[in-house]
Amino acid sequence: MLKFNNYEHFKRYCFKVAHNKEIKLTRKHYNAFDAFENVPGFLAQLKLSNKIDFKKDPLINIANLFKRDRIEEAVMAMDYLSRKIVAFEQGKVDIYYVFTSFSTMLGVNVTFNEEFIYSKDINNRFYPSRIRALEIVRTTEKIYSITTEGMENNNIYGIYFIYDKDGSVAYIGKSTSSAVVRSFASASERGLLDFSKIEVREAQTKSDVAIYEAYYISKYKPKYNSDLVYDDDPTMSLPDLKIVKEFKRDINDYFDYNYTFYKSSVFDVMDILPDLGDKFFVDNENNRLLLESKGIYDKSTMRSRAYEKCISEMKQKGYMAVSELNWYLSQSEEIVKERE
Repeated sequence: MLKFNNYEHFKRYCFKVAHNKEIKLTRKHYNAFDAFENVPGFLAQLKLSNKIDFKKDPLINIANLFKRDRIEEAVMAMDYLSRKIVAFEQGKVDIYYVFTSFSTMLGVNVTFNEEFIYSKDINNRFYPSRIRALEIVRTTEKIYSITTEGMENNNIYGIYFIYDKDGSVAYIGKSTSSAVVRSFASASERGLLDFSKIEVREAQTKSDVAIYEAYYISKYKPKYNSDLVYDDDPTMSLPDLKIVKEFKRDINDYFDYNYTFYKSSVFDVMDILPDLGDKFFVDNENNRLLLESKGIYDKSTMRSRAYEKCISEMKQKGYMAVSELNWYLSQSEEIVKERE
């Protein structure tokens, strides 16, 4: 593991790497090293004064760039960061943007210590105007549900009609294998999980399926169909196919599930100071561990847990999520085929 005794040691190491790779350094490279010499001390002083914290040593990250033949990238980072700190010293750049540059260019995540932020010492030139914080968010989502009644015997091919929550025909599709399975997949794909009704109309042949799909789409012009929709109306009339399956949902057929999670975002410090330690926490490893010890994780984790719990409760009451019916019915068909 790399470790440097001082800045001169770091320079000699990088120069040796370049020499061994037969890369000739120019005045531009040497100037970047000279300009960067004050940067480690700048960071160390702020860390010793408990204003910031960081885990990775920028010198080691630069040396690793040299080892991976990314010398120009390393030199550019040193030059840019040196000039960024000079701009800060001249009052042209907020300290927050200095540290975001360290993260972007060298992968060094610099965080502000909470004690310093809580001090509200806004006249201190090192006090940031912005900060990355963890926000505690509470939200509610819906799972649109349907009973599993009538879900058996789905090897029907034909045409399906999906009606939106207002009872209008929203989409017409076809399937030559299982119109029931395909209808629920289509509802999910087109954001029609809150549909009011799905009708499945059986056809006798695959040719009939193709003809009737074009006929019904031309006749009803559903808003979610794009192909086969024209400005005029068909002059021919076909006998309606028989409805062999019908799935209805009430407007109130849904289950709510709630969850609380933390979200990392950048905020103006003055906007969140009143709620620091309650709704907002400085984004660092300790605070993430603190929140997780209280059962609060990132959105993906908390949403998944709440969703699975809600799905379990729904199934106990004889309901399923509309979004999962395509998978459920497909699995059921596979099980039937295996038994046969």
